[in-house]
Amino acid sequence: MTRMRVWFVVVALVATATGAAAQPGAPVWRPWRPVVAIGGVGRGGEALGTVTISTRAVATGTSTPPPFTLFRTDSSLDGGIGGEAVVLVPVTPVLAVEVTGSAGRRALVTAISGDAEGAPATTASERIDEYQVGGRLSYLLPVGTWRRGRPFLAAGGAYLRQLHEDNVLVEHGQAWAVSGGAHLWVRQAARWPAGLTAEAGWQWRSGGITLADGVRSSPTAGVRLFVGL
Repeated sequence: MTRMRVWFVVVALVATATGAAAQPGAPVWRPWRPVVAIGGVGRGGEALGTVTISTRAVATGTSTPPPFTLFRTDSSLDGGIGGEAVVLVPVTPVLAVEVTGSAGRRALVTAISGDAEGAPATTASERIDEYQVGGRLSYLLPVGTWRRGRPFLAAGGAYLRQLHEDNVLVEHGQAWAVSGGAHLWVRQAARWPAGLTAEAGWQWRSGGITLADGVRSSPTAGVRLFVGL
């Protein structure tokens, strides 16, 4: 999915929400009353690319000897979990603007093979600290609701910051995501409403730690407790 398609989803949510009325009896947000949520988020692994390290072989009778492979590396970023905080500000009873932030730790794994001197294949890894700060729109769906719960869709983007082990190098990038889930209200009082949010989705990332150009993707999932102010 390209960046244009992600923003198309965001615009579609806004357009739908402006004409949608809250389903009678279903829980809704109180406009302009912030909601704070804290919980955990998990992200799947990502393939970062393969690199072949080569040199020029010595050859007689040619000015351009053929390449000679020294070894190959295949790198990936393991999946991981982290903490997440969300501040949700409802614009209407069903449409909200969210500011999101997360911090977690993952492992960068590199498999080394095909050594020209016959050395056995080996694997190296290092710790990666990952941070994201961004925003998104979320929309409470008018279908599939029940007395204390309501499904939703969300889409948005974030700034990505990844630090190699011991903070020896910092990588920057961008992330976009779409997700769906449900809010479950355990307390629906006018003051201090509270509940649980569970969601799952897909994330696309550019920049950051990578060995090849292009966009990478991985699944995401999260669970949070929320309290209205």
